[in-house]
Amino acid sequence: MRPVLFATANPGKIMEVRHLLAAAGLPLVTPHEIGLLLNVPEPGATLEENATLKARAYLERLPSGEFVVVADDTGLEIDALGGEPGIHVRHWTGGERMSDEAIIAYCLERLHGVPPAQRGAQFRTALAVGAELEAITLFEGTQRGVILEQPDPLRIEGFPFESLFYVAEWGMLLGAMHLLPAGQKAGFVTHRERALRHALPHIRALCGSA
Repeated sequence: MRPVLFATANPGKIMEVRHLLAAAGLPLVTPHEIGLLLNVPEPGATLEENATLKARAYLERLPSGEFVVVADDTGLEIDALGGEPGIHVRHWTGGERMSDEAIIAYCLERLHGVPPAQRGAQFRTALAVGAELEAITLFEGTQRGVILEQPDPLRIEGFPFESLFYVAEWGMLLGAMHLLPAGQKAGFVTHRERALRHALPHIRALCGSA
């Protein structure tokens, strides 16, 4: 059986994906574990393009067919802003790279005066899956929520919207869910998990085709 290589160095993402793959009986390895950590540029105009670029970068460096590569890209799309910031969150203003606090402040500035009923947004994840360079399949998952009018004190470094994105069906912030102990997260399905669940039949087929 081919193992799955998840093309990221983000420990939070790895933990999330490892849990789901383990439940499906699929082995996961990380770039760190095989000594192949790539810094892949993401010049794509869409989440799908950037996820595909990551997957291709790893497939180009790996022996053909040895691994099933899974790569992802995620963005926040705010309804009242026509889908902004999408993939451009760190350069949302079009200038220099923004800090977490600058992103939070700019988001609230842009949504100033927008009533709660019109503050809907979604996190969207695109997954690129392939075992051969020429054959990459895309999947997506979304998580709906609303942008609060004031940020919660909670902060998770590198994830500015965790203090703003409230998920009504959970009754909590997205960030608060991420901080729950692992045993209490059952039933909280994120955008990344939804994308992976959509992709699982295809990943299973690729893993079993060796």
